[in-house]
Amino acid sequence: MKIDHKRDFLLGLAVCALALIILFGILPWAVKAPKVIPNLALSPTFWPRIILVSVAGLSALLAIRAYMDNRREMQATERRDRNDPLDDTPPFDLSDLRVIVAGLLMVAFCALLKPLGVVLPAMALLIALILLHDRKHWPKAVILAVAVVAGLYLFFRFVARVPVPLGPLNAIF
Repeated sequence: MKIDHKRDFLLGLAVCALALIILFGILPWAVKAPKVIPNLALSPTFWPRIILVSVAGLSALLAIRAYMDNRREMQATERRDRNDPLDDTPPFDLSDLRVIVAGLLMVAFCALLKPLGVVLPAMALLIALILLHDRKHWPKAVILAVAVVAGLYLFFRFVARVPVPLGPLNAIF
């Protein structure tokens, strides 16, 4: 199996398994939902379930696609030359460490929600994810994070009228 196909297949399986574990194991335990909810969209588990099902489905599709692409390439390679050895390079390299770091950043974001509210950890997460992708543009990352999170805060606070936990910023706003 080619290195790209191995990586995509294993990543798809791992993310799908993680999403399903969170969906069926952690979410029902961690999020308390009332028994009767007048509107399904108001349930505290509605959007997490939508997101987790989407992540599980898309990661399963990634694994299936990588498997099918690998089979197609192997058949084409076998027809061309039956004596070629398979690529035995490891499926992951150091650049794939960014995926793990991004996951850990999201876990840290969730851990900081209660003490710091939503706004400060969201800005820090967005800056960190942008810098994880490209460190050269850190001034743009800061400006973009502040603008996006402030815009979302203003929308939810004043247009949607949803109270947003601010943590230490409660004294200012």
